[in-house]
Amino acid sequence: MNEISKLETEELLTCLRLQLFHPDQACHPAFHDLPLNQPYKMDAEDPLRLGHDGQACTFVLNDTFVSRKQFSIQAYRKSGNSCLSFMIQNMSQKGKLMVSGSELRHLKRAELDDKSLLWFARYEMLIWQEQGESQSKFEVLFKTCNRPTSQEMGIDVPCY
Repeated sequence: MNEISKLETEELLTCLRLQLFHPDQACHPAFHDLPLNQPYKMDAEDPLRLGHDGQACTFVLNDTFVSRKQFSIQAYRKSGNSCLSFMIQNMSQKGKLMVSGSELRHLKRAELDDKSLLWFARYEMLIWQEQGESQSKFEVLFKTCNRPTSQEMGIDVPCY
């Protein structure tokens, strides 16, 4: 099969872009276990889990200030809509998770907007969705940024 035919038959995947910032990231190895700048394919029925426990989480932040299981993101489809949407759940019993300015308590869920700003431990994470056609898979793309993601959203005061 030539490359053009292969490209025409592949479904465009929804991409969750996760842009991370930590104030000490230059000297802090927290991001070493993440697949930075490399799209990572996930099945839509599998939750994305982030925390510092490599056994329990899909993606690991090498930082004990992050909960063992910090949060989970699950894909779903709204009734009458074929596009994937995403729900976030706070998995941490002790750690605070702020989602777009509102605190999400342990085991509570919230729908992620097309662009959402998260705060946990001393991290800021900007998540935005690029819609695709696939209903069974999506991609995750982690990147770091050199300034707080809250500044990207026009918010001057971080919540850590």
